[in-house]
Amino acid sequence: MNYHGRQVSFSGHPYKKTIHSYNVEGNERHPYKMKYIDKGDKIRYTFYPFDNPMLNTEQKIDEAIKTFPKGALRQQKIYNKWVVAEGRVFNKINVINSLDNLQIKEIGLGVDYGSVNPTTFVPIALAFDLVESRWKLIRLECYYHDPAEEGEKPTTAYYVEQEKMFIEYLRKKYKGIPITANIIDSEATHFCNALYNANTQYEEAKKGPGSVDKGVQQLQSLFYKEVLYIYRSKSIKSIDKNGSLIYNVRDESLNEFESYQYDNIKSLSTGQNCYKKELDHSVDASRYLIDYWQDIGKCPVI
Repeated sequence: MNYHGRQVSFSGHPYKKTIHSYNVEGNERHPYKMKYIDKGDKIRYTFYPFDNPMLNTEQKIDEAIKTFPKGALRQQKIYNKWVVAEGRVFNKINVINSLDNLQIKEIGLGVDYGSVNPTTFVPIALAFDLVESRWKLIRLECYYHDPAEEGEKPTTAYYVEQEKMFIEYLRKKYKGIPITANIIDSEATHFCNALYNANTQYEEAKKGPGSVDKGVQQLQSLFYKEVLYIYRSKSIKSIDKNGSLIYNVRDESLNEFESYQYDNIKSLSTGQNCYKKELDHSVDASRYLIDYWQDIGKCPVI
């Protein structure tokens, strides 16, 4: 439907009306709600998923409700409640300790670069579970380097070499499995330029208003629907010149997912879901890749 085109074509018509359609995405202070819904003389309609006449049984209604996980996401999308979330972001994380019975088709890489903050390379595999006979996304072992913890100031060139060696490590470990995507934070201009000069293929992540919330909700849904899994393994801190791996004491990426928090104060102030800008580096890298894969049809939009 070319809604904007119809608005233009009916300009000047005495019965022309403007219709706004919007999904709940925050609390009572959400800018759209305050500007368009709460003000002015208008007729307001609220539609719920179970208003759909096709959902004509309790089973279908229950299935629709369970489309979203419990919490703010379900309250917003199913019950049209203007609320923001609090506490932990990922209340459900699927963790596996083995890659047995998984047939990996390809690997993609999401990258979050930081000159002062941690830099992380997050590989996610598109794999077929031979036991369950279904496709899954498996976050493999990550590279996670925190310069503050190491008391270092690595150069951009250092991280370019680290990524090249990390990619080579993945190719050796997962022989014959293509690495088909390298998605980089688009704000990491120096890093992107250095990759270009080093003849390393990459794509810049799409970013814009609402992209963080959209990407996080995608990850939440993929965990909830048991599509996305994390392979628990110590993250790689660095790779020396001869290719030897130096590990962190734990899986730093998994630690981030378990610790990721909503910024309740900012959320209440802005009326939108906001997230604390700490321990979010591999979360960001993961959503860059997932968003890219969803755009090209390699990952379901749930």
